[in-house]
Amino acid sequence: MKKNLRITIAVLLISVTSAVLIASVFCGNCSASDTSERVSYEDIASNSYSVSVLERDGYAVYAPEYDPDFALLFYVGTLMAHSNYDEILTAIASSGIAVLVSDNPFPDIMYDASEAAFDEYSDIKYFVGGHSQGGGAALRRAAENTDRVVGVILYSAMVSNDATLAGTDMPLIYFEAENDKVLTSEFKADALSRVNDSCEYVFLDGANHMCYGKASFEPFDGKNDRPVAEIRSEIVSETIAFMQKVIDSYTE
Repeated sequence: MKKNLRITIAVLLISVTSAVLIASVFCGNCSASDTSERVSYEDIASNSYSVSVLERDGYAVYAPEYDPDFALLFYVGTLMAHSNYDEILTAIASSGIAVLVSDNPFPDIMYDASEAAFDEYSDIKYFVGGHSQGGGAALRRAAENTDRVVGVILYSAMVSNDATLAGTDMPLIYFEAENDKVLTSEFKADALSRVNDSCEYVFLDGANHMCYGKASFEPFDGKNDRPVAEIRSEIVSETIAFMQKVIDSYTE
């Protein structure tokens, strides 16, 4: 009798243990799926995600710690490395917008219609932006990919191609630096002729052409009349505010 009882208890223990193990496996799988967190876009200015910089073949990725739904394809100014823009690109990526940067040192005059960075995230929407000559490349990239691009950011853009977004409903923001001595008034007027009537405009008081990154182009550029950290903080703030408006309208 006692032997049968021990056998019964042993069978029960094995059954319970098996059930617990099976349940834990299924729960573990559920947890792995459920904790595959995505970026929150309710208020990206308040986000503070950690950022990893990943070097790819031909471009770099500033990747937030969670899966993004939006990315910024950024083009550098002439002969600039992406590290020149680390401060603003890291700040944008920490808001939850993944940032991809082409290694092309002449992004507009040596424009490549095949952009490898577009394949990093195939199922999300892109902002496209660029500084100086990179702004020209950004303008063309957006004009060629209106199905995937939700907004364009031009940082003191210089355009050497024939692309235009005038007459479109593409959300745009254009930055001009007060002490920019690199871009002539003709270059500025030409870039502004390529945007639409709803384009937002940001005038950076006391800033020069190179204020977006660490490199200097003096004596051919003007000077920054206020702390560069303050200028870059304004650039990031205005950029993120623009992105938030676009995201809000896109996800309504």
